[in-house]
Amino acid sequence: MPQGCLAITLMKPKAMSYLVLARKYRPQTFEEVVGQKPITQALQNAIETQRVAHAYLFAGPRGVGKTSVARILAKALNCAKGPTGYPCNQCPACLEIRDGNSMDVMEIDGASNRGIDEIRQLRENVKYLPAQNPYKVYIIDEVHMLTEPAFNALLKTLEEPPAHVIFILATTEPHKIPLTILSRCQRYNFKRIPLESMVGHLQKIAQAEKVEISEGSLYLIARQAQGSLRDAQSLLDQVLSFSGTKVSDPEVMEVLGVVDRKILLEAMKSLVEADRARLLAIVEQVHAFGYDLKEFCEELIRLSRDLLALKVSSDDPAARSPVDLPEEETRELRAYGEKLSFEEIHFIFRSLSDAYDEIARSNFPRIVLEMTLARIARKRPILSIEEVLARLQSMEERLLREPLPMAQKIETEEFPAAAPIPMEEDQGAASAPTPAEPPISTVEEPSIPTAGPKPERVNEEEWKEFLNFVKKKKPPLASLLGHGRPLAFHSDRLEIGYPKESFYLERMQEKDNLELLERLGREFFQRPVKVRISGIEPDSSSSLDGGPNREEGKMGRNNHRDAQEEALNHPLVQEAINIFGGRVIEIKTP
Repeated sequence: MPQGCLAITLMKPKAMSYLVLARKYRPQTFEEVVGQKPITQALQNAIETQRVAHAYLFAGPRGVGKTSVARILAKALNCAKGPTGYPCNQCPACLEIRDGNSMDVMEIDGASNRGIDEIRQLRENVKYLPAQNPYKVYIIDEVHMLTEPAFNALLKTLEEPPAHVIFILATTEPHKIPLTILSRCQRYNFKRIPLESMVGHLQKIAQAEKVEISEGSLYLIARQAQGSLRDAQSLLDQVLSFSGTKVSDPEVMEVLGVVDRKILLEAMKSLVEADRARLLAIVEQVHAFGYDLKEFCEELIRLSRDLLALKVSSDDPAARSPVDLPEEETRELRAYGEKLSFEEIHFIFRSLSDAYDEIARSNFPRIVLEMTLARIARKRPILSIEEVLARLQSMEERLLREPLPMAQKIETEEFPAAAPIPMEEDQGAASAPTPAEPPISTVEEPSIPTAGPKPERVNEEEWKEFLNFVKKKKPPLASLLGHGRPLAFHSDRLEIGYPKESFYLERMQEKDNLELLERLGREFFQRPVKVRISGIEPDSSSSLDGGPNREEGKMGRNNHRDAQEEALNHPLVQEAINIFGGRVIEIKTP
């Protein structure tokens, strides 16, 4: 070398020797494929019985084994011992396909080779025989990315390819593939990998890599992968890069950026125990750690689903668990579920779901979450419709046995009635009798002229029997009858008078009530009964029911406040208030 010259030595860069877990532990046989047993079994049977189709479509989410199964199928068809459902992975054909060096197995990316020119080139190449193996296999990944002209160019070749060509199409969006293509393929739908199967596979990888990691952390990684085994392996690789061979639970949560499961379980426990102060402290803790409140709400929604699944599932230890959780979390959630009804769990789910949507739109996500959790954590029982109906039926039966001291209206605050039924105010006469047991006496001829024969004196005992009969059949109708005066009460004719322009007159003149009264009268007298409802003037000397006179009515008005107090304190009224969370009011008519 001449003096004064600078010698430069070029060094060849050292090749990276590390292989990521997703590639290192890629399945090489049908038996190693995780979570797709029906598909692998069908393909093995097809090979053994020589019923291999010329075109397959593998559809399913990402990272569930579509391309891996396609490669295994290519090895099974070209193995030196095959075609066989159990490729040896030792012959030159298997090794070349495994390493991606085979000239007879071509993997085409549909996203980057989506035009008609690429498909025309493919059509020309399929005519040539395989270079070394029995079959030439074309694996087109993400085939839904092809253009419409490219699909049209592929149709004829896909329908009638040469005997030595096998097409395997893989896609995550099968709905984007034309029906003309779908009809020419055997379709296999790949499912998401079950959480338990994924955790078991990750445990095998951890043991092979000599890594110490808890089962809870593996569940957390698998849950974040959402059914994709490749994603789970990539996340495990990321955790190992951060923690090394000894992984702790806090490190896993820090790498993945997820909420601690203990905080989620503590939040659910606080909801069950209606501990609002603790819930607000948990939201503050989550916010301080920098966790996404929307994701925290989403995890609570998933937890409420698991709570419901555990509540309705069998306690049989041999039965498969309805939730994909570690045993410790399962036991804890099951204990919480025993303290809640189905309706209360559903209320928690619906409230959190609404809050999730509102958090996504709101400028104050923390406040929305705090208010929602505080509202859920109320110690107010939520009754099902069946329970409410059962209690109403029980109250109705008790009303028939022990009538209320006065007619009242119960209106709920949360479920108001569509149209309140007003109470008739006393107009110079005695207060109206109770619907349950109206006082009945002999009724004189009304003061206004009526058509037809002069009404006879009404049999008081028979009228009471009829009222009791109606009360057992239809209590609301009996309440209306109790405010009327029987003008005529015969086995073939029933005429009842009500004050003109009163609420009760309008109700009783309705077609449904008239037909119902005629049907009950026919059932009571065992013969057809004609019903007539008349409007009458109130008698100045007696009440509508033939009850107390004007002086007695005046005394009744003086005791009206006492009757109100008695009604409010009645056990049935109090029970109704407790069921509906309502209040008692009295509707006065002008």
